[in-house]
Amino acid sequence: MSAAVERCDLAPGLSVSRVLTGMWQVADMERDGRSLDLDAAADAMEFYAGAGFTSFDMADHYGSAEVIAGRLSSRLSPSSLQLLTKWVPKPGPMTRVVVRKAVETSLRRLGLERLDLLQFHTWTYEDPGWLDGLRFLQELVDEGLIKHLGLTNFDTEHLLVAVEGGTSIASNQICFSLLDRRAADRMQRVCLSKNVKLLAYGTLAGGFLTERWLGQPEPRFEDLVTQSQMKYKRFINEAGGWDVFQSLLAAVSRVANRKGVSMANVAARYVLEQQAVCGVIIGARLSKSEHITDTLRLFEFSLDKTSQEDINLAVGRLKPLPGDCGDEYRKPPFLTAAGDLSDHL
Repeated sequence: MSAAVERCDLAPGLSVSRVLTGMWQVADMERDGRSLDLDAAADAMEFYAGAGFTSFDMADHYGSAEVIAGRLSSRLSPSSLQLLTKWVPKPGPMTRVVVRKAVETSLRRLGLERLDLLQFHTWTYEDPGWLDGLRFLQELVDEGLIKHLGLTNFDTEHLLVAVEGGTSIASNQICFSLLDRRAADRMQRVCLSKNVKLLAYGTLAGGFLTERWLGQPEPRFEDLVTQSQMKYKRFINEAGGWDVFQSLLAAVSRVANRKGVSMANVAARYVLEQQAVCGVIIGARLSKSEHITDTLRLFEFSLDKTSQEDINLAVGRLKPLPGDCGDEYRKPPFLTAAGDLSDHL
């Protein structure tokens, strides 16, 4: 029998499963005018919740993700789910009216009276409007429309500005994996000192950190089929290329074989064991592909000293990704699916 899903106190009164189900692939599945069966997608969410994965991460721009989550919340007790969403505003004026409208839109889609966690993203720090955005969001916390505030893709310096400026920040959602360890140093130390939890996405690097790619020839970029694959192939190239990445996969495979678990389990467990990490976010293609049984095995083992040394040796061969957390959205090289975000800057 699988171990119970571990939980973490993200903030006072907000306990989340340590593996959160990411819903960014809803937008990918709805590309090119495609539409999802919203009820079937909500059924898939309910299956996750029934297995103990009661926490879901989404955003205002993840296609129909908030609407799907709203359908599920109408079926179940709101207290049985943790629906974490993000606000990723387009560049432009930041006013109280703009902020309130965004929050009320998410509340309406989710069918809630208060958001559990609203995670804020800014495309640029040069425009000080992001500080106004946080101030107005804090007002909505005080008003009761938002329970807790988080950040997403903030670097260390601007996380500190937000926290020391008086905003109550519960978390920062950032990319963190064996391939991308930018958060492992100063970001993690600052979060521990300021009582800010990390939520880690990209933990499986779009599926690249799995058996599917072990020993395989390097894929052509034009053959990649998901936005996540396109994004994390750029990470692999920046970290030293396909050959050195295969060395990392080989090390993960050795550990997985010793533990009797999947490579995905090992990759996710490595991040879960980082001190400041409250949870990892693993994406789901709702009603298309679920990995619930395998993911439950994450809570049946830990990484011993030998496993950690084997992995760290392989990680040490990688070229560190440039900059701090979130820099891929603001500075060249733009390590995103499109490889360019100049339109946002």
